[in-house]
Amino acid sequence: MKIIHIESGLGNQMLSYCEYLALKMMNPDDEFYLETIIYDIPECNEVTCQWNGYELERIFGINTPQNIKSLFTKAEWKEILAEIHETEFWNKNMNYPVYFTEAFNRHGLNLENFRGDFEQEWVRPEVIAKTLRAQFIDTYWGATLKRYYHRVRRKKIIKKEDRRSMLFIQSDRNLFTGQRLAFKNIGNERWRIDEDIRSTFVFPEFNDKRNMEMANMLDGCNSVAIHARRGDMLSTNGWCYKFGYFQRAVKHIRKNVQAPVFVFFTNTDSIDWCRENAKTFGLDYSKDKVFFIDWNTGSESYRDMQLMGHCKHAIITNSSFGWWGAHFIQNPDKITISPLVEMDTTYHC
Repeated sequence: MKIIHIESGLGNQMLSYCEYLALKMMNPDDEFYLETIIYDIPECNEVTCQWNGYELERIFGINTPQNIKSLFTKAEWKEILAEIHETEFWNKNMNYPVYFTEAFNRHGLNLENFRGDFEQEWVRPEVIAKTLRAQFIDTYWGATLKRYYHRVRRKKIIKKEDRRSMLFIQSDRNLFTGQRLAFKNIGNERWRIDEDIRSTFVFPEFNDKRNMEMANMLDGCNSVAIHARRGDMLSTNGWCYKFGYFQRAVKHIRKNVQAPVFVFFTNTDSIDWCRENAKTFGLDYSKDKVFFIDWNTGSESYRDMQLMGHCKHAIITNSSFGWWGAHFIQNPDKITISPLVEMDTTYHC
């Protein structure tokens, strides 16, 4: 038996489902179940945004494997949720692997936690923020030095992010795993399951005039998606806006793409900010051809990812949603740009 944990937004859900595809390839005769408990615990959304809840079935029609709750009666499942809720794991660095596994095992599953113990690995954020190193990196020169350092050590960083032994597991043990999010990085052999990925993540056709017209426009020009992930990821991606990442990326596009058309995708609360900060992106809105996609909201937010796939090129931040949008681009000569050397894009800056 293998149980795959899924949480957070659509991009992360898709990456975790890829872990199921990899495990299924390695263990074709095993039993598999998905686990989505975090969506049933409101407090988790206050720590890490769960966006629109579990979406893989609604969007892609994915109904296999079954959810782990199918193994229990309603009364048993209610008891499991109560036990998990009592641990307040969300206040313990979201240490779901330990507490979920313990709860399942008390109810007869005999699982091995293959995901880790997040409490033991946790360094409190306020401690990190006070270090001189963190303060220096959060300056122009510190961020620049870090960027060049990562460029020089690119091979070692990619090697450090190698998770193949945790993704392509062949084992007869009962494992609890998932949510490693590693298939967006270089060196994890995503190509081994790429055919399954392409056949699994098929978007429903557009059913509204606005998206259909935009998709046609993107198909017919040198469209460049700019996924400006802010919101809950601003603490992770803030340096991209402060220290010139987008300006470098746009400069690279201008050198290599004739008559680029820039198309912004971002969270609803940040669209106006993007409209008001052209210089941050190295753009001149009075001269450059720029569009802002601001109508796909709530349960229709996934349409932004679908539209990104119609673009010819992409500039993204550290975001699984943006990475998937860039991944789905069919242009064989696409340029995809990300800020981290380990992310599987064609260029980094």
